[in-house]
Amino acid sequence: MVFKLSECRNIFIWGGGHGIGLALLKELILSSPSANFFVSYRNLDKASELIELCSNLKERVEIFKIDPTNESEVLHLSETFRSRGIVVDAFINCIGFLHSEEMQPEKSLRSVSVNQFIESFKVNSVVTAIIAKHFEQFLPRSGPCAFVCLSAKVGSIGDNKMGGWYSYRASKAALNMILQNIAIEFKRKRLSCLVLPIHPGTTKTELSKPFIKNTKYTLHSAEDSARNILEVIDQRSTEESGSFLSWDGELIAW
Repeated sequence: MVFKLSECRNIFIWGGGHGIGLALLKELILSSPSANFFVSYRNLDKASELIELCSNLKERVEIFKIDPTNESEVLHLSETFRSRGIVVDAFINCIGFLHSEEMQPEKSLRSVSVNQFIESFKVNSVVTAIIAKHFEQFLPRSGPCAFVCLSAKVGSIGDNKMGGWYSYRASKAALNMILQNIAIEFKRKRLSCLVLPIHPGTTKTELSKPFIKNTKYTLHSAEDSARNILEVIDQRSTEESGSFLSWDGELIAW
């Protein structure tokens, strides 16, 4: 089967408060005029643009303030969806953690800490499994659907030539394994679901801002990354579920 964004009735963007998640929502509102959207955000102070945008689109966009690292909150939201009989054709997970005021990417083993590893894995890896656990039930039982997460090329073991960034690299590699497991399980359950980790490219966002000054990679705006991601997803066969893809559609080594 082929997954088509144009046929989606309901799309859920996790982590749509800002950055690429918000850009995806904006692009989808324009490109998928018949779809309705659910959007989660965690930090109110970073979601002002989302809230303002949705104030004029209440008939199409419903937003939820939720901490996705708290499983009870994810469960509670899933119960709300179940009570309303909602079917979701596509989940796009944009939730991620790279740094904070207290935690910066580790350049060497001297900087490694238990707390940073726990935070990285909790946000970048475990959240995806928890979302799938509680929201798989809302995927359509017939017809193609999608479960997509933003990964990162630095999570590729085969591509790693520079080292460093221990917890972020490891957590994204773990995310890729989780998504591969999900893809296999969904196939066993006969779900025609396109499960993909996607590398969005080096994107100018709050997450990447401190690290892109001297980058050799092509820089994308959040809007460009959103369009690229949607092009990768749209019209793709569900037989490719479990692939690790770049923003340009190229396969990335695990």
